[in-house]
Amino acid sequence: MPKLNLKFFFIKFLLISNLSFRIVGKLIFQDNFDTLDANVWLHESLNEAHLDEFQLYTDTKENSYSEHGILHIKPTLVVNEESDKFHPIRSARLSTKNSFSFTYGIIEFRARIPSGDWLFPALWLMPTNSQYGPWPTSGEIDVMESRGNRNLTDTQGNFVGVQQVSSTLHWGPRTDLDGWKLSHFSNNDNSCFSNAFHTYKTIWTPESISFHVDEEQIGITVPPEGGYWEMGDFNKDDLPNPWSNGTKSAPFDQSFYLIINLAVGGTHFFSDADNNEGGKPWKNTSPNAGLDFWKGRDQWLGTWNLATDDSHFLIDYVRVWDLE
Repeated sequence: MPKLNLKFFFIKFLLISNLSFRIVGKLIFQDNFDTLDANVWLHESLNEAHLDEFQLYTDTKENSYSEHGILHIKPTLVVNEESDKFHPIRSARLSTKNSFSFTYGIIEFRARIPSGDWLFPALWLMPTNSQYGPWPTSGEIDVMESRGNRNLTDTQGNFVGVQQVSSTLHWGPRTDLDGWKLSHFSNNDNSCFSNAFHTYKTIWTPESISFHVDEEQIGITVPPEGGYWEMGDFNKDDLPNPWSNGTKSAPFDQSFYLIINLAVGGTHFFSDADNNEGGKPWKNTSPNAGLDFWKGRDQWLGTWNLATDDSHFLIDYVRVWDLE
């Protein structure tokens, strides 16, 4: 009987069971946040807010700063005549749009998510040139998103606040045909991701994109031979394939840059069907959602613990390796 080559079968098992397996190449980006380097991180301005969210982004040190090797993104209140308008909160959104982008690689960051009702922290990637068209046609890679609520549950009673982090790919030929549900993954930990630092990793290759929390894979997307067009079954919609000139991994075969931000509220991140201790001050269908949010601040303001850094999105480091 021939002798089994255990090494061969072990390597084959790794490749089959996790198509994102790659030997790590060289480190091509690293920030340990000893300082907040304006040459690396571009601050989004007040005029670049998402109008369906309840914050505006600033470049002030009050909303983003480095302290003892940790990046803080901190939400603050507007306590003047602007307080009754749609955007009563100030926060920060930082990107490497002008300094660093890459195609395929491994991104890892270590962070502690904030706690406080209706806070929405994220680290994600957007295409540098959007070569296939406007969102979501050129894709979006969400390495980590979460919600700051301590007692938020979905209709099945599952905690979907600080006990949960999620990772998602956005892709589709139109905004109403986003295939994100086919590439969305969540990880729950009842000890809460806001109580300690955790590592979040995305392994992005020409064959697959996988997501990891504390080195545990929580999901992987492997497009078929027909790519994301086939995966989304978009042929039935009688539309031209925007990725026909790309590779199998299109739109995720182009250069992307990094974004770190802390959003607040909004009409997309928090479902009206979920249950929150103290209720939800606004409806996503309301034309005055931001104003309703502000008027209902007695519900959420105390949960932010503003005398502490509980409501801060804390990032220890961000690192990117290429693939060997």
